[in-house]
Amino acid sequence: MSGAARGLAVAAGAAVAALAAAMLVVADPWLSAQAPAALWRITRLREAPLQAAPLIVALLGLVVAAGLALAARTPRFETAFFVLVFATAQANGIGVGPLDLFDLAFFGMLALWVGVRGLDPDRPVAVSPLLLLSLLIVLFGVLHLMVQSPGRWTIGMFGLVRAVLVGFLIVDLLRTPGVLRFALAAYIAVAVISAAIAIVQFALAYFGVFYFTLLVPPESAFKPTPIGFVMRASGLCITAQHLSSFLLFATPLALWRFSERWLLRDAVVLFVLWAGILVSWNFGAMFAAAAIGALFLPLRWPNLLIHFVALGLTALVAAYFTGLLDLIYDLSFGDAGVAKGVDQRHTLFSLGIDKLDRNPWVGEGPQGFASFSGNFWGRPVHNAFGQAATEYGVGGALVLAAIIATLVTQLILTAFRPGPHQAAVKQMLMVMLATVVLMQSEPNLDHGNTWLMLGLAQGVVRLADSGDQDGERHQRDSEPAEA
Repeated sequence: MSGAARGLAVAAGAAVAALAAAMLVVADPWLSAQAPAALWRITRLREAPLQAAPLIVALLGLVVAAGLALAARTPRFETAFFVLVFATAQANGIGVGPLDLFDLAFFGMLALWVGVRGLDPDRPVAVSPLLLLSLLIVLFGVLHLMVQSPGRWTIGMFGLVRAVLVGFLIVDLLRTPGVLRFALAAYIAVAVISAAIAIVQFALAYFGVFYFTLLVPPESAFKPTPIGFVMRASGLCITAQHLSSFLLFATPLALWRFSERWLLRDAVVLFVLWAGILVSWNFGAMFAAAAIGALFLPLRWPNLLIHFVALGLTALVAAYFTGLLDLIYDLSFGDAGVAKGVDQRHTLFSLGIDKLDRNPWVGEGPQGFASFSGNFWGRPVHNAFGQAATEYGVGGALVLAAIIATLVTQLILTAFRPGPHQAAVKQMLMVMLATVVLMQSEPNLDHGNTWLMLGLAQGVVRLADSGDQDGERHQRDSEPAEA
């Protein structure tokens, strides 16, 4: 890493640390009020200007110390990181107070990383376009502290900073082909287990055997669908969207693996993933899965592109004249009652346009659009770009668009270059397509799943570029020197 890049990395780390300290100080009165008064009597912090902050800092110190001791006995930090983070990303409905399992697992691994990886002078920290652009959104969020309530700002910034750190850490850890293969395999395994839990959850509720959901309130789990008013599956996640997006992003990985081996086991994996998406009844994820299926064939077998285009056009014409398209519409946005969700999204988007019309350059702050005038649902705009615009201003939306455009461009330029990582690059290209499609119907700007995928995509590009550079260097070294 160059001196300028190292200095930039240090400055970014210092900025994140300062931001975390500021958030802790601002949130201290609210955090202190959540704990029982006896705690402050026992710790003799009842009259202290900051009550919760010293305890949190001490707890983090213990976590770092325990993490360093554990790291000395852990042969592979990356293995533990990907397994723990992926697993808890699908169990974020379990938590205590404002923190869930994903928060605890990720920040514990982050503290470990600081001790065993980040402070290693012989191991440069990865600085990527994803990190630099995402820090701009964080900067927009910091500036909103002047106009937003401290409590709302702290909660919103916590979610945003966590998401950015997820992407950064994944890029930094994806350094070898072995780690990449393990990460993709672990992602598929966690997705299949999560999908199986969701299928069982839906079946038990559908047949009236047992109702179990972690959605709050539980009534929000029920939704009109083509088969009636049923409880949609969310597994151990906080929302059905968290479940379906994780399963959706696993679909290109599982599809590619199936096309390479043609094993019954891989076919079962695909079926379980698609069934899990179905019982979540997230129609945005269903449409994104269909888009993945359409893109997969030409990417997997580019020499048959004209055949797939002809087959697709033939199927589309046949569906139109046979009435299949009308049936699909009736089962989704027509008579199934799903239009209610679409109407809510249209209303929220209209409110977002109204906000931008008043002042396009200044948003409502992190998660601040929930309190915008006329927003009786208390929800963000159900479109990631609209969410970025209404919370961080037009600048935030442009930065998000730049993140997506940069990654997609990098993936396209890398996908058709011969190399050992070409398959992984094409899989990430399909994942990015699914991400963009899902962003049109969900407010997943600061969702952990989104940044897991952004980090994986950036890490794959970085790994492919480093492999190309190593190949060119090896070729130069093997050429005979000129006399």
